[in-house]
Amino acid sequence: MINLKNLRDKKIGVLGLEKTGLSVVKAVQEVGGLLICWDDDKGKRDNLEKNGITVGDLNDKNLIKELDLLVVSPGVPHLYPKPHPIIALAYKLNIRVDNDIGLFFSSHIEEDYKTFNRPPKIIAITGSNGKSTATALAGHIFSRLFKDVEIGGNIGKPVLELSPPDEGSIRILELSSYQIELAKCLAPNIGAFINFSSDHLHRHGGLGGYFYAKARLFLENLIDMSVISIDTAEGLFLYQRLNNTENKIIAISTKVDLKGYLWGVGLKGYFITEWKKGRQVYSFDLRGLDHNFLILRETLLVVYALARTLGIAPKNILSNCAGFKPLAHRNEKVDVIDGVTFVNDSKATNVDATSYALKIHKNVHLILGGQAKENNFDQLKFNIENVSRIYLIGEAAPLIAKSFVDHKIEQCDTLNKALDRAITNAKEGDTILFSPACASFDQYFNFEERGKHFISLVKEYRKNII
Repeated sequence: MINLKNLRDKKIGVLGLEKTGLSVVKAVQEVGGLLICWDDDKGKRDNLEKNGITVGDLNDKNLIKELDLLVVSPGVPHLYPKPHPIIALAYKLNIRVDNDIGLFFSSHIEEDYKTFNRPPKIIAITGSNGKSTATALAGHIFSRLFKDVEIGGNIGKPVLELSPPDEGSIRILELSSYQIELAKCLAPNIGAFINFSSDHLHRHGGLGGYFYAKARLFLENLIDMSVISIDTAEGLFLYQRLNNTENKIIAISTKVDLKGYLWGVGLKGYFITEWKKGRQVYSFDLRGLDHNFLILRETLLVVYALARTLGIAPKNILSNCAGFKPLAHRNEKVDVIDGVTFVNDSKATNVDATSYALKIHKNVHLILGGQAKENNFDQLKFNIENVSRIYLIGEAAPLIAKSFVDHKIEQCDTLNKALDRAITNAKEGDTILFSPACASFDQYFNFEERGKHFISLVKEYRKNII
């Protein structure tokens, strides 16, 4: 547990009592802070009170004005589409508002590491797609090379439940736009901007707000090292802003010629190449690795660059990939039945993520739909040559259909019906790919529930044909 000693004897409000909020409660308790907690869900409030924690309606002006700090969970809107009423009240009363990420970094910069021969390193990874897999893979590789490595943030443990950084330790954080945007303090040693595409626009008031939330990690703080994907206009902008500063940068790309960059790591086909001052200094054919890494090669590109910032030799990066298991709901191979491959990619909640999946799989029966995050699905048409038929589900189905008037589509409404139709049409050698390109909230609680439903349907199908 991170020591929030600067909050000792302070009165702290906690808004939102899911996993992150509860980690804040625990951390504040450990240092003797005074807590007033609130969640709009009465059940969560009741559970906390049973454990002796003070619950108070922070909508009460007289109560909230006593706070030294209001800590907000990431799911609670603080600006768009409109601030939660409690946050709006805190703003009016000039109560400091922060989140667990801000508290983590505040604690980190207040620690004195001068006596350490090897000060700890905090790595922060952000982007639109693949953050979790990149964080997990970095954790897998680095834990084989360093004695004290932990991952957390938007994956695994909340950041305040990580062990305090120590001599030579490494903490790898996956950070979402929600987490970065509100944090008062952001001070990683190494930051990675791994890609960018349209997402969470409702929460951030548009694409510019979404990009700004990501960019804060780099532009408002002096980071020792940055890994920046330059495959988008946003990435190029960020690289240019950081260039010629004290911030050392590795440019990463799957598209751009890196000869003109001081330090770059590229991916061409199945080859990772490293460039310094216009010269290629390393090249590796990924086809010598496990098949999973052929699918995850863009993720491995990111992790390779991060490892190089730590001075890890290329051969040690790649030799320590073995044993890594891809995360659930991310191009997850569920089964092969009668020669048909079933793939669960429920985490593909935007068009860019589904476009990536379509580059990987061949002879595809594609299940799309859910709650749309964007108004245009035309981008998918650039990767549709491998798709035999499209099956549409959820509230976005009519919108998606407009982008595929010249393609074979079936309106199915539910995942059950879509999978039934795909099974009927698929033949040996085909892939049934569930990659929705949409959020899940029209029919499911989250993408995990949606992915588990797909898996259960595939299992039921296998059981019935035996």
